[in-house]
Amino acid sequence: MKRIFLALGCFLVAFTYNQQTAKAQKTDSVITYQQLAKIAKGATPAIQMAYYDGNKITDYNYGVKNVDTKEPIDGETIFQACSLSKIVATYAFLILVDKGLLNLDKPLWEYYEYDRLKNDPNKELITARLVLTHQTGLVNWAASAGSEAWKNSELKTKFTPGTDYMYSGEAYYYLQLVAEKITGKTLDQICDEYVFKPFGMVSSHYVYHNEMAKNIALGHSDDTTLGTGRGKFKSANDAYTLLTTANEYMKFVVEGVLNGKGMSKKMHQDFLTPKVTTAAKGKEKEKDKHVKCCFGIRIQENEAGTAYWHTGSNGNAKTGGFKCVFLVYPKTKKAVTIFTNAVKGWDVVLPIFKQVFGNNQTYWLTQR
Repeated sequence: MKRIFLALGCFLVAFTYNQQTAKAQKTDSVITYQQLAKIAKGATPAIQMAYYDGNKITDYNYGVKNVDTKEPIDGETIFQACSLSKIVATYAFLILVDKGLLNLDKPLWEYYEYDRLKNDPNKELITARLVLTHQTGLVNWAASAGSEAWKNSELKTKFTPGTDYMYSGEAYYYLQLVAEKITGKTLDQICDEYVFKPFGMVSSHYVYHNEMAKNIALGHSDDTTLGTGRGKFKSANDAYTLLTTANEYMKFVVEGVLNGKGMSKKMHQDFLTPKVTTAAKGKEKEKDKHVKCCFGIRIQENEAGTAYWHTGSNGNAKTGGFKCVFLVYPKTKKAVTIFTNAVKGWDVVLPIFKQVFGNNQTYWLTQR
């Protein structure tokens, strides 16, 4: 009986919050609460979204952190940023280059001899430039990232660095180790100094903090099934462990991607300049004529012009997962960040894009 009343109470709290949120929506909202609810159905328990109109950031929050407890999310609920982690780290690393602490073209081996690469004949050809443009030849992950098998796995390049494209989280982690070595600081400390504090991202970290337990989203398979994982990252990995909110990530998009805060104008321009043609997902040899890779960040050209973006994906059907994305148009300065707490969360992205930015353009990133 107690369980029934508890469940009923949680439902009423969620329902009340949702109704209040819906009523609070402004008439000039780019998307309504009801539209988010319809889009999320079957895909994800929650959508946390931030929209920038060129002047202000507006938050949109639908759903629950956990389908078992039915606790509603809000604008301060922490989500996994997945591979969006790479772009924040990229920005911090480029500031290190700006300051003369890191050389884009100096072999990383000369900074730090990474034990997992000791038997690779190409180890001395890997540079920060090649890491940031995914041209190292290293696989995405040699084993499940963070596991004991991963820590003990050996790395071997699949091609001569600089001769081809292959997306790699392993390469990013190697660059993280180099950055930590040359600064004597952790990844969190580096990003705190150059990104989090200057941009007002007070809740963002690459490692889990106990206080996050008060307001954190858990990963699901879909909109009804909670996963077994909890995402309490004890070790920082620049490729996938950033914990943040859609609002705080939007602050990075605005201050970093659009404004180049804390970075020289020359470096900011270099950051956003296309470097290499990417490859279609799962088809590494089929070059993608619509999407190119700058330093970490992606660029697409379509009917609406130039846009920068990146996607993120953590977890699987068993552990539960997260999907996220950001998309920003430099000409209009309009942008959106979308965070979801389910493996199927990617299903909401295209409908939201169409609602927010319109149907009159091809969203190439949703086809990759």
